[in-house]
Amino acid sequence: MINETFLNHLKPVELEFIQAFIYKLTSDKITLDTTNSENIESTVSRCPHCGSFHFVKNGFNKKHRQKYLCRDCGKIFSDTTNTIFSHTRSHYHTWTTFIACELNQMTLEQEVVATGKSKTTCFHMRHKLYAAIGAHIRNTLLKGIVKMDSTFTGINLKGMKAKNMPRISKVRGKSKTDTNRKHKRGINSHKVCIVTAIDEWDTMLLEIAGNGAESTEKYQKYVERFDKDCTIVSDGKQAILEFASNNQFQKDTIRPKPNQKNYTSRNGNSLGEVNQLHQEFKQMIKHCHGVSIRHLQHYLDWLVFRKQMKYQIRAEARKTKAYMLAMKGSVSFVTKDICSFELPINVLTLYQN
Repeated sequence: MINETFLNHLKPVELEFIQAFIYKLTSDKITLDTTNSENIESTVSRCPHCGSFHFVKNGFNKKHRQKYLCRDCGKIFSDTTNTIFSHTRSHYHTWTTFIACELNQMTLEQEVVATGKSKTTCFHMRHKLYAAIGAHIRNTLLKGIVKMDSTFTGINLKGMKAKNMPRISKVRGKSKTDTNRKHKRGINSHKVCIVTAIDEWDTMLLEIAGNGAESTEKYQKYVERFDKDCTIVSDGKQAILEFASNNQFQKDTIRPKPNQKNYTSRNGNSLGEVNQLHQEFKQMIKHCHGVSIRHLQHYLDWLVFRKQMKYQIRAEARKTKAYMLAMKGSVSFVTKDICSFELPINVLTLYQN
């Protein structure tokens, strides 16, 4: 079996020979016509719709891929159903190029030039990729020393049709001193609360918890993501302290003193990593010229994944690693559903007055 231990015992000339052989083999296998389904296991273990093991073969599709019929839910599926490759004609090179563009924070216009696809197609590929990665990053528990805080952003209804808008359109270009302009400052119900947590192994939590100020109930939504023996580091906010006490987590609170420059806890812990993640989130919002509240969670998932890749994977291997993780992820929607995702907060109730 070829593994790291085996390769470490080889001589440099032997490694160079193997590298040349693998390069030639890769060039022969990967062509412009290589499909993504060739990288997925050809055997199907269960129905992707209901999880049933009771299914039978049901002919082939136009691309000569095996189709299956579930005996329990009655739905037809293939090995690419509920993956990022479902209902797509993009080949392997297109997807790897697109993933490289996303890892380098390129805009949709730049991705159009790199992939040769339309702007709409790139937008759909983006959200399929983000959804598959989001399912992957939620499988890891936060352990050890966990630093927690929250950040806030405005409610962005970008992309929503005028007939579905829960409020009248805002007048742009008005001066901030205009007395007729109605706006709310500070943390209020018109702000989106985003719960943030980072542990000592760079596992991160960045989730939309609701609207308005932070509360114990908002943190309690994600208690299953925390290991029972973790230590919560916070800046003394009552909501976080109650969350830690209710779940019997250890607490390490930062209590600033007068004339203190470095805000650290008694054990030397700070919220520097959390504040850095908040800053990167603000930069992402600015880079995208605003992100719709409907799609915000997908962008948060990708921000977390990209940051973890930066810490754990070398730059030349990130594109391939992201592709391997994304092709295994589950995507429970089709292209036509991307612009009609359920909103994470109830804006109709929020703007009823």
